[in-house]
Amino acid sequence: MPYWLYDIVYPLSRWLHVVCTTLIVGGTLFFELVLPIAIEDLKREQQLYVFARARLVFRWVVWIGVAGLLISGAASLYRMWKPYQLEEFGYVSGWAFAHVGLGAIGMIVGLLLTIGREPPENPVRWMRLNLVVLLVVIFLGSATRHFQLRLNEQPSGGRRTNADGWLGFDRSSTQPTTKPATNPTTRPAP
Repeated sequence: MPYWLYDIVYPLSRWLHVVCTTLIVGGTLFFELVLPIAIEDLKREQQLYVFARARLVFRWVVWIGVAGLLISGAASLYRMWKPYQLEEFGYVSGWAFAHVGLGAIGMIVGLLLTIGREPPENPVRWMRLNLVVLLVVIFLGSATRHFQLRLNEQPSGGRRTNADGWLGFDRSSTQPTTKPATNPTTRPAP
């Protein structure tokens, strides 16, 4: 992949991942914190009506968010697949696959909560559980990125390579290759 395309695709993919995560987690928090307080003064029938309408709107947020997460996650996994096979990335890949696995569980629960005309039994309990799962998934993603960057900061056998293998430099190449063009203007002290 050319560098210019690489520099467009992967930042956009990361941005999409963050935006979709924000929509799903933010929507879940809205259902947990804002909606119950906003409708508490309404009659029970009106509360159920408002909750059902909000759920219909949130369904599209979840479905679009999950689609965006799958696309951007696949792009990130494609980018990191070869490095994750290396021995030095062994523990990083463990964090990454925990992020992917638990994220898949969170997405499935989110989709199941929005499928059908009526919510499943105990939807509030499921949403709270899913919120905790999603927050742990965010932590796992953050930890994975931290460990990727940490590997980049530690030289390995005299070479430092980027987590995705695109950039690298040899320590010996960091020394200047040319001599100064002019002589020093100060004389050594006698």
